[in-house]
Amino acid sequence: MLELFRTAFLRTGKSVPLELDTYFDRVFFESPWYDEELPSFVHLDRSGRIIGFVGVQPRPLLLRGRRIRAAVATKLMAAPSAGEPLAAVRLLSKVFAGPQDLLLSDLSNDAGRRIWEGLGGTTALLYSLQWQRPVRPARHSLSWLHARGVPALVIGGLRPLGSVADALVARIAAGRFRDAFPGYTTEDLPLSVLVARFPELSSDRALRPEYDERSLEWLLHIAQKNEPHRVLRQRLVRDGHGELVGWFLYFLERGGESEVVQLVARKGAGDAVFHLLLADAWSCGAVMLTGRLEPNMVREMSVRHSYFRQVGPWMVAHSTQPDILEPIRSGSAFLSRLEGEW
Repeated sequence: MLELFRTAFLRTGKSVPLELDTYFDRVFFESPWYDEELPSFVHLDRSGRIIGFVGVQPRPLLLRGRRIRAAVATKLMAAPSAGEPLAAVRLLSKVFAGPQDLLLSDLSNDAGRRIWEGLGGTTALLYSLQWQRPVRPARHSLSWLHARGVPALVIGGLRPLGSVADALVARIAAGRFRDAFPGYTTEDLPLSVLVARFPELSSDRALRPEYDERSLEWLLHIAQKNEPHRVLRQRLVRDGHGELVGWFLYFLERGGESEVVQLVARKGAGDAVFHLLLADAWSCGAVMLTGRLEPNMVREMSVRHSYFRQVGPWMVAHSTQPDILEPIRSGSAFLSRLEGEW
């Protein structure tokens, strides 16, 4: 099983999680949402050897206040040399037939997407988009040029000018922010606050996750285990009156690309929350911010020179209940990176 996992990850260019020997127990059996009726599956060949696997991670969601049974299908893989080309299809068919109300996967490749759609699933196009925002535009441009063959000697000569340009851009932006949003501040985000305030700040979403402190602590621990070389920053945002108006969680990579895994803002506070995210990433040394599209913040991201594209994995979904799929199709669901595969 572990060898199949290593082979599948190396074949797709992904890094193998640390402590792989305990990964499956940690993720699939020690979850606070563990449900015996939502198991993971293996595919065996005629000799009893494991040649395929699909994991299932139960997740509680709320649909307009009503709890639904959701699950994330993850780590779909099959040994290419096993001589059973339909192994992945059979595995996913088994999961589709489960008792869940909604099945999701947010890291599906093109082949996985075709299987999902062939079995009756749908692609969540909005939630398959990624946004990107250079935090240090000059340094990002130099990295882009270097990746396309510009000699390192030239890049090194331009780097001091790039640092000056980035510092100037940041100073101008900070001045404009102080004038537009006086008194806004950030501080550490306790999980108890996130759990208590999330229902209020996401009340306009038809479909959203249901958190409790124990399960959220476990989820963030798993996420950090899967990103050992990046630090998870958890920051809340307060307005000039001290009121909490949102928060952001992101994996910081100093000198590189940092991934936002959750971005929450009260209605009318998206500008401030997004700008403080950029300021925090700047102060911590990030070059680029990226994340899953948050449909309610497209305008705020656009006016701050973010760009949107689909170049990575797809989010796919399946449900026999149209009222569950409707918020995903319309963009009225809250499905951050935390609600996906880890």
